[in-house]
Amino acid sequence: MTGKYLGKTDLSGKQNYSHIKGKKRSHFLDLSIYIFIRFLLCILSILPYKMKIASGGLIYQKIISPLSGNRRRILHNLKLIFPDLEERKREELCSQVPNNIGRTFFELLAPNAFAKMAQSAKVSGPGFNILKHAQEQKKPVILVSGHLANYDVVRVVLNANQVSVGALYKPMNNPYFNSFYERCIKEIAKPLFPRGRSGIGNMMRYLSDGNVVALLVDQYMSHGEPLKFFGHTAYTATSAAKLALKHDALLITFYVVRKDDGVNFDLVFESPVKPSTPSEMTQILNDRLEKQIRKNMGQWLWTHRRWKSPSTL
Repeated sequence: MTGKYLGKTDLSGKQNYSHIKGKKRSHFLDLSIYIFIRFLLCILSILPYKMKIASGGLIYQKIISPLSGNRRRILHNLKLIFPDLEERKREELCSQVPNNIGRTFFELLAPNAFAKMAQSAKVSGPGFNILKHAQEQKKPVILVSGHLANYDVVRVVLNANQVSVGALYKPMNNPYFNSFYERCIKEIAKPLFPRGRSGIGNMMRYLSDGNVVALLVDQYMSHGEPLKFFGHTAYTATSAAKLALKHDALLITFYVVRKDDGVNFDLVFESPVKPSTPSEMTQILNDRLEKQIRKNMGQWLWTHRRWKSPSTL
Protein backbone atom coordinates (compact mmCIF):
# COMPACT_ATOMS: atom_id res chain seq x y z
CA MET A 1 0.00 0.00 0.00
CA THR A 2 3.07 2.17 0.21
CA GLY A 3 5.03 3.50 -2.67
CA LYS A 4 4.77 4.85 -6.17
CA TYR A 5 2.85 2.55 -8.46
CA LEU A 6 4.69 2.86 -11.77
CA GLY A 7 4.03 -0.74 -12.76
CA LYS A 8 0.42 -1.77 -12.22
CA THR A 9 0.20 -5.10 -10.38
CA ASP A 10 -2.79 -6.96 -8.99
CA LEU A 11 -2.72 -9.88 -6.57
CA SER A 12 -2.29 -12.36 -9.39
CA GLY A 13 1.17 -10.92 -9.98
CA LYS A 14 0.30 -9.71 -13.48
CA GLN A 15 1.92 -6.44 -14.49
CA ASN A 16 1.42 -3.81 -17.13
CA TYR A 17 4.40 -1.65 -17.98
CA SER A 18 3.10 -0.49 -21.34
CA HIS A 19 3.06 3.12 -20.21
CA ILE A 20 6.83 3.13 -19.66
CA LYS A 21 7.77 0.79 -22.51
CA GLY A 22 10.69 2.01 -24.55
CA LYS A 23 11.87 4.52 -21.96
CA LYS A 24 15.42 4.00 -20.72
CA ARG A 25 16.29 5.18 -17.26
CA SER A 26 19.17 7.58 -16.79
CA HIS A 27 21.43 6.49 -13.94
CA PHE A 28 22.86 9.99 -13.75
CA LEU A 29 19.37 11.45 -13.40
CA ASP A 30 18.42 8.86 -10.79
CA LEU A 31 21.54 9.64 -8.76
CA SER A 32 20.96 13.40 -9.11
CA ILE A 33 17.38 13.08 -7.86
CA TYR A 34 18.50 10.97 -4.92
CA ILE A 35 21.23 13.45 -3.96
CA PHE A 36 18.81 16.37 -4.28
CA ILE A 37 16.23 14.69 -2.03
CA ARG A 38 18.81 13.80 0.62
CA PHE A 39 20.17 17.36 0.48
CA LEU A 40 16.66 18.74 0.84
CA LEU A 41 15.98 16.47 3.80
CA CYS A 42 19.19 17.64 5.48
CA ILE A 43 18.05 21.25 5.16
CA LEU A 44 14.56 20.49 6.45
CA SER A 45 15.94 18.45 9.36
CA ILE A 46 16.83 21.66 11.22
CA LEU A 47 13.12 22.50 11.43
CA PRO A 48 10.64 21.21 14.01
CA TYR A 49 8.60 18.29 12.68
CA LYS A 50 5.42 20.26 12.02
CA MET A 51 7.30 22.95 10.10
CA LYS A 52 9.27 20.33 8.16
CA ILE A 53 6.11 18.58 6.98
CA ALA A 54 4.44 21.89 6.13
CA SER A 55 7.52 22.92 4.16
CA GLY A 56 7.56 19.58 2.36
CA GLY A 57 3.94 20.10 1.36
CA LEU A 58 4.70 23.55 -0.04
CA ILE A 59 7.80 22.36 -1.90
CA TYR A 60 5.79 19.67 -3.65
CA GLN A 61 2.85 21.99 -4.27
CA LYS A 62 4.83 24.95 -5.61
CA ILE A 63 7.79 23.28 -7.35
CA ILE A 64 7.49 19.55 -7.98
CA SER A 65 3.80 19.38 -8.84
CA PRO A 66 3.89 22.05 -11.57
CA LEU A 67 6.88 20.33 -13.19
CA SER A 68 5.11 16.96 -13.17
CA GLY A 69 1.91 18.17 -14.84
CA ASN A 70 -0.29 17.38 -11.85
CA ARG A 71 -2.49 20.41 -12.31
CA ARG A 72 -3.60 19.27 -15.76
CA ARG A 73 -4.51 15.79 -14.49
CA ILE A 74 -6.36 17.15 -11.45
CA LEU A 75 -8.40 19.52 -13.60
CA HIS A 76 -9.16 16.77 -16.10
CA ASN A 77 -10.53 14.49 -13.38
CA LEU A 78 -12.51 17.25 -11.70
CA LYS A 79 -14.05 18.28 -15.03
CA LEU A 80 -15.10 14.68 -15.63
CA ILE A 81 -16.57 14.05 -12.18
CA PHE A 82 -17.75 17.55 -11.21
CA PRO A 83 -18.37 19.46 -14.47
CA ASP A 84 -20.28 22.20 -12.61
CA LEU A 85 -17.72 22.73 -9.87
CA GLU A 86 -17.03 26.43 -9.40
CA GLU A 87 -13.63 27.74 -10.43
CA ARG A 88 -12.66 28.81 -6.90
CA LYS A 89 -13.12 25.26 -5.61
CA ARG A 90 -11.15 23.79 -8.51
CA GLU A 91 -8.24 26.13 -7.76
CA GLU A 92 -8.35 25.20 -4.08
CA LEU A 93 -8.13 21.51 -4.94
CA CYS A 94 -5.24 22.16 -7.35
CA SER A 95 -3.34 23.44 -4.29
CA GLN A 96 -4.65 21.08 -1.61
CA VAL A 97 -4.07 17.83 -3.50
CA PRO A 98 -0.34 18.29 -4.23
CA ASN A 99 0.19 19.76 -0.76
CA ASN A 100 -1.18 16.57 0.79
CA ILE A 101 0.98 14.45 -1.53
CA GLY A 102 4.06 16.40 -0.44
CA ARG A 103 3.21 16.12 3.24
CA THR A 104 2.70 12.36 2.89
CA PHE A 105 5.99 11.93 1.04
CA PHE A 106 8.03 13.81 3.62
CA GLU A 107 6.23 12.07 6.49
CA LEU A 108 7.30 8.69 5.14
CA LEU A 109 10.90 9.93 4.94
CA ALA A 110 10.80 10.93 8.62
CA PRO A 111 9.61 7.54 9.95
CA ASN A 112 10.35 7.92 13.67
CA ALA A 113 8.79 11.36 14.05
CA PHE A 114 5.87 10.37 11.83
CA ALA A 115 5.21 7.22 13.88
CA LYS A 116 5.13 9.23 17.11
CA MET A 117 2.62 11.63 15.60
CA ALA A 118 0.50 8.93 13.97
CA GLN A 119 0.15 6.97 17.23
CA SER A 120 -2.04 9.77 18.57
CA ALA A 121 -4.57 9.42 15.74
CA LYS A 122 -8.16 9.41 16.92
CA VAL A 123 -9.62 5.97 16.17
CA SER A 124 -13.35 5.52 15.57
CA GLY A 125 -15.83 3.22 13.91
CA PRO A 126 -17.13 -0.29 14.67
CA GLY A 127 -14.49 -2.06 12.61
CA PHE A 128 -11.65 -1.46 15.07
CA ASN A 129 -13.04 -3.64 17.87
CA ILE A 130 -14.24 -6.21 15.34
CA LEU A 131 -10.70 -6.39 13.95
CA LYS A 132 -9.13 -6.82 17.38
CA HIS A 133 -11.64 -9.55 18.30
CA ALA A 134 -10.92 -11.34 15.02
CA GLN A 135 -7.21 -11.28 15.77
CA GLU A 136 -7.80 -12.77 19.19
CA GLN A 137 -9.46 -15.67 17.36
CA LYS A 138 -6.66 -15.75 14.72
CA LYS A 139 -9.20 -15.01 12.00
CA PRO A 140 -7.60 -13.34 8.95
CA VAL A 141 -8.54 -9.74 8.18
CA ILE A 142 -8.12 -7.75 4.96
CA LEU A 143 -8.11 -3.99 5.46
CA VAL A 144 -8.97 -1.94 2.38
CA SER A 145 -8.62 1.76 1.70
CA GLY A 146 -7.54 4.26 -0.94
CA HIS A 147 -4.92 6.96 -1.41
CA LEU A 148 -6.54 9.28 1.11
CA ALA A 149 -4.38 11.48 3.38
CA ASN A 150 -1.48 9.33 4.68
CA TYR A 151 -2.82 5.78 4.62
CA ASP A 152 0.28 4.44 6.43
CA VAL A 153 -1.14 5.80 9.69
CA VAL A 154 -3.04 2.51 9.98
CA ARG A 155 0.19 0.52 10.21
CA VAL A 156 1.43 2.70 13.05
CA VAL A 157 -1.82 2.61 15.04
CA LEU A 158 -2.32 -1.13 14.72
CA ASN A 159 1.29 -1.85 15.60
CA ALA A 160 0.88 0.29 18.72
CA ASN A 161 -2.16 -1.85 19.60
CA GLN A 162 -0.20 -5.10 19.25
CA VAL A 163 -1.81 -5.94 15.91
CA SER A 164 0.69 -6.71 13.18
CA VAL A 165 -0.44 -5.66 9.71
CA GLY A 166 1.29 -6.64 6.50
CA ALA A 167 1.22 -4.32 3.50
CA LEU A 168 2.22 -4.33 -0.14
CA TYR A 169 4.52 -1.69 -1.57
CA LYS A 170 5.89 -0.95 -5.01
CA PRO A 171 9.67 -0.47 -5.01
CA MET A 172 10.78 2.78 -6.61
CA ASN A 173 12.30 2.60 -10.09
CA ASN A 174 15.16 4.81 -8.91
CA PRO A 175 17.58 2.27 -7.38
CA TYR A 176 19.54 4.89 -5.41
CA PHE A 177 16.48 6.38 -3.77
CA ASN A 178 14.69 3.04 -3.35
CA SER A 179 17.20 1.68 -0.81
CA PHE A 180 16.71 4.75 1.35
CA TYR A 181 12.94 4.72 0.86
CA GLU A 182 12.60 1.06 1.85
CA ARG A 183 14.61 1.64 5.04
CA CYS A 184 12.25 4.47 5.97
CA ILE A 185 8.96 2.68 5.39
CA LYS A 186 10.20 -0.45 7.16
CA GLU A 187 11.03 1.66 10.22
CA ILE A 188 7.39 2.75 10.38
CA ALA A 189 6.14 -0.82 10.83
CA LYS A 190 6.63 -4.34 9.52
CA PRO A 191 6.05 -6.63 7.71
CA LEU A 192 6.12 -5.21 4.18
CA PHE A 193 5.88 -7.21 0.97
CA PRO A 194 7.25 -5.92 -2.35
CA ARG A 195 4.86 -6.18 -5.28
CA GLY A 196 5.58 -9.12 -7.56
CA ARG A 197 4.94 -12.85 -7.44
CA SER A 198 7.29 -13.57 -4.55
CA GLY A 199 6.08 -10.72 -2.34
CA ILE A 200 2.43 -11.40 -3.08
CA GLY A 201 2.92 -15.09 -2.35
CA ASN A 202 4.48 -14.27 1.01
CA MET A 203 1.64 -11.89 1.80
CA MET A 204 -0.97 -14.53 1.02
CA ARG A 205 0.74 -17.01 3.31
CA TYR A 206 0.88 -14.34 6.00
CA LEU A 207 -2.87 -13.78 5.60
CA SER A 208 -3.70 -17.48 5.62
CA ASP A 209 -1.89 -17.81 8.96
CA GLY A 210 -4.62 -15.64 10.50
CA ASN A 211 -2.99 -12.23 10.22
CA VAL A 212 -4.00 -8.79 8.93
CA VAL A 213 -3.05 -7.33 5.56
CA ALA A 214 -3.84 -3.87 4.18
CA LEU A 215 -4.49 -3.05 0.53
CA LEU A 216 -5.31 0.02 -1.55
CA VAL A 217 -7.81 -0.61 -4.34
CA ASP A 218 -8.39 2.81 -5.89
CA GLN A 219 -5.98 2.70 -8.82
CA TYR A 220 -6.77 1.85 -12.43
CA MET A 221 -6.43 -1.84 -13.28
CA SER A 222 -6.64 -2.70 -16.98
CA HIS A 223 -7.87 -6.26 -16.33
CA GLY A 224 -10.14 -5.23 -13.45
CA GLU A 225 -13.92 -5.12 -13.43
CA PRO A 226 -15.70 -2.11 -15.01
CA LEU A 227 -17.34 -0.92 -11.80
CA LYS A 228 -18.71 2.49 -10.88
CA PHE A 229 -16.79 5.18 -9.04
CA PHE A 230 -18.28 8.67 -8.77
CA GLY A 231 -20.89 7.59 -11.32
CA HIS A 232 -18.33 6.71 -14.02
CA THR A 233 -16.79 3.44 -15.10
CA ALA A 234 -13.56 2.71 -13.24
CA TYR A 235 -11.70 -0.54 -13.91
CA THR A 236 -11.15 -1.94 -10.43
CA ALA A 237 -9.26 -4.97 -9.12
CA THR A 238 -11.55 -7.40 -7.30
CA SER A 239 -8.58 -9.20 -5.74
CA ALA A 240 -9.27 -8.07 -2.17
CA ALA A 241 -12.81 -9.46 -2.27
CA LYS A 242 -11.64 -12.71 -3.88
CA LEU A 243 -9.00 -13.14 -1.19
CA ALA A 244 -11.55 -12.51 1.55
CA LEU A 245 -13.85 -15.17 0.13
CA LYS A 246 -11.05 -17.67 -0.42
CA HIS A 247 -9.57 -17.33 3.08
CA ASP A 248 -12.83 -16.64 4.96
CA ALA A 249 -11.31 -13.32 5.99
CA LEU A 250 -13.09 -10.22 7.23
CA LEU A 251 -13.04 -7.41 4.65
CA ILE A 252 -12.91 -4.13 6.59
CA THR A 253 -12.67 -0.67 5.07
CA PHE A 254 -10.58 1.97 6.82
CA TYR A 255 -9.83 5.61 6.08
CA VAL A 256 -7.22 8.06 7.29
CA VAL A 257 -8.19 11.74 7.35
CA ARG A 258 -5.68 14.54 7.84
CA LYS A 259 -6.79 17.10 10.40
CA ASP A 260 -6.80 20.84 9.79
CA ASP A 261 -3.40 21.30 11.45
CA GLY A 262 -1.88 19.24 8.64
CA VAL A 263 0.03 16.72 10.79
CA ASN A 264 -2.52 14.93 12.99
CA PHE A 265 -5.01 12.34 11.81
CA ASP A 266 -8.33 10.62 12.35
CA LEU A 267 -8.56 6.90 11.59
CA VAL A 268 -11.94 5.35 10.81
CA PHE A 269 -12.64 1.60 10.69
CA GLU A 270 -15.99 0.75 9.12
CA SER A 271 -18.05 -2.40 9.54
CA PRO A 272 -16.99 -5.48 7.52
CA VAL A 273 -18.34 -5.91 4.00
CA LYS A 274 -20.78 -8.81 3.91
CA PRO A 275 -19.69 -11.74 1.71
CA SER A 276 -21.40 -11.93 -1.70
CA THR A 277 -19.76 -11.89 -5.13
CA PRO A 278 -16.35 -10.29 -5.77
CA SER A 279 -17.91 -7.63 -8.02
CA GLU A 280 -20.66 -6.73 -5.55
CA MET A 281 -18.22 -6.56 -2.65
CA THR A 282 -15.75 -4.43 -4.62
CA GLN A 283 -18.49 -2.04 -5.69
CA ILE A 284 -19.21 -1.50 -1.98
CA LEU A 285 -15.51 -0.71 -1.50
CA ASN A 286 -15.75 1.90 -4.27
CA ASP A 287 -18.94 3.37 -2.83
CA ARG A 288 -17.50 3.68 0.68
CA LEU A 289 -14.30 5.29 -0.58
CA GLU A 290 -16.27 7.74 -2.72
CA LYS A 291 -18.24 8.81 0.34
CA GLN A 292 -15.04 9.53 2.27
CA ILE A 293 -13.45 11.42 -0.64
CA ARG A 294 -16.49 13.66 -0.98
CA LYS A 295 -15.95 14.68 2.66
CA ASN A 296 -12.21 15.30 2.15
CA MET A 297 -11.78 16.26 -1.50
CA GLY A 298 -8.30 17.75 -1.15
CA GLN A 299 -6.83 14.64 0.46
CA TRP A 300 -7.36 12.12 -2.34
CA LEU A 301 -5.01 11.35 -5.23
CA TRP A 302 -6.81 13.27 -7.97
CA THR A 303 -3.56 13.16 -9.97
CA HIS A 304 -4.18 9.52 -10.88
CA ARG A 305 -5.84 8.58 -14.20
CA ARG A 306 -8.53 6.61 -12.41
CA TRP A 307 -11.17 6.62 -15.13
CA LYS A 308 -9.19 5.66 -18.21
CA SER A 309 -10.13 2.54 -20.18
CA PRO A 310 -8.01 -0.19 -21.79
CA SER A 311 -8.69 1.32 -25.22
CA THR A 312 -6.83 4.51 -24.22
CA LEU A 313 -3.54 2.73 -23.46
